[in-house]
Amino acid sequence: MIDKTFEFCAVGLAHVSPHGTFIKVNQKLCDFLGYERHILKNMTFQEITVAEYLNTDLSNLEQLLAGKIDSYAMEKQYLRKDGVAVWGKLTVSLVRDANDNPDFFISVVEDIDDKKRIEGELFQVEALFSKIVNEFSSRTFIWVASPDFKTMHYLNDGYQSIFGRSEYELYAKPLAFIDHVHEDDKAKVIEVFNQRPLKSWELQYRIYDVSGQIRYLHDRGSLIYDSKEQQTLILGAADDITKEKEQQQALEQAVNELAFLSQTDPLTGLINRREIFEQLSKEVERMKRDRHVSTLVYIDLNEFKQINDNYGHKVGDTALQVFSEKMQALLRDTDRMGRIGGDEFVVLLYGTKEKEVERFFARIDELAFVVLARDNISIPIRYTVGWKEWSDELSSVQEWLDAADHAMYTIKKKPHGNEVVRINKQS
Repeated sequence: MIDKTFEFCAVGLAHVSPHGTFIKVNQKLCDFLGYERHILKNMTFQEITVAEYLNTDLSNLEQLLAGKIDSYAMEKQYLRKDGVAVWGKLTVSLVRDANDNPDFFISVVEDIDDKKRIEGELFQVEALFSKIVNEFSSRTFIWVASPDFKTMHYLNDGYQSIFGRSEYELYAKPLAFIDHVHEDDKAKVIEVFNQRPLKSWELQYRIYDVSGQIRYLHDRGSLIYDSKEQQTLILGAADDITKEKEQQQALEQAVNELAFLSQTDPLTGLINRREIFEQLSKEVERMKRDRHVSTLVYIDLNEFKQINDNYGHKVGDTALQVFSEKMQALLRDTDRMGRIGGDEFVVLLYGTKEKEVERFFARIDELAFVVLARDNISIPIRYTVGWKEWSDELSSVQEWLDAADHAMYTIKKKPHGNEVVRINKQS
């Protein structure tokens, strides 16, 4: 039981000697590092650790051996077999023998490479926000005119700063700025200044500066009265909010990008495991209401590890992208395809029963899924599928997913599991 737990653990596990050699490793760790088991067991952790993290790792081990700490955890980069540095979260504890001498280390390695890549992308977005905020400046032009707009009494330098035009333009004709208002906004601006009696206003509109660039203004106006409640002056203030608008647009874009990142597998562009469960949950609720069933398909690429081992992870990544793109192109707009992890995918065929699914995969059996490697070698991408139509015997998304996975796994154990396989209803 202990050996099975070690081997089938969802994270990389290893027993490491006090000298750093690998005594025992599980398949998850081998897949993460790209090494075959027998090769990895002839290596040391020092050989696969990126140099800048090695001293920290060794220092922690010394404290473990000295009994100063019971365990430690750190994020570090490993050198994969293909030379690519990947991120892992390492947790290490020490096992001692009956005489309290160091026996071996237990190392747990969690793949956090995708997480670190997303954190890097988020950092870039935050740096962009910081730059926008630092460069933001608020410029305002203020003017005071007579109630009939025949005389401009005062105008600050803001008009020239924002519009790039001489202030004498407004002294000669106080409402001349309307000539530079964007054509799509001009009607609402004219309506405000043509109303009689004139009322206080607040509006936003676009203008063209002297270079033809569009700027956004937040314009406010107030009426000034004398002691006899007679209108004597008009006070106007227009803020250049172009930077604010650009920041708002950047924030909206960033929010959309962050939402996309949280829902999307960065390699294939498909929805990720989290979003798959979210959409399947919504579909289950819909089916419980409408009694109009859908079918969930589980897909596993066959011999994918051999592609990585024989041609490198770059070709393996391309294979995942090619398969995802081609399979998704065969689906309807109402269907959903996602990557659930590694070389495993799920497809929600909306409003589709098992018989229709069988006909669907029968139609695509003859299609070639291939990826090109070096020297124009054409590598076939084979896969196994299993599916499960929703029924009342299922009570949750996880049960539905497990049933489809079981259907696929049952077929994969058969002799021709490395071929494109159709499967009917599985119990």
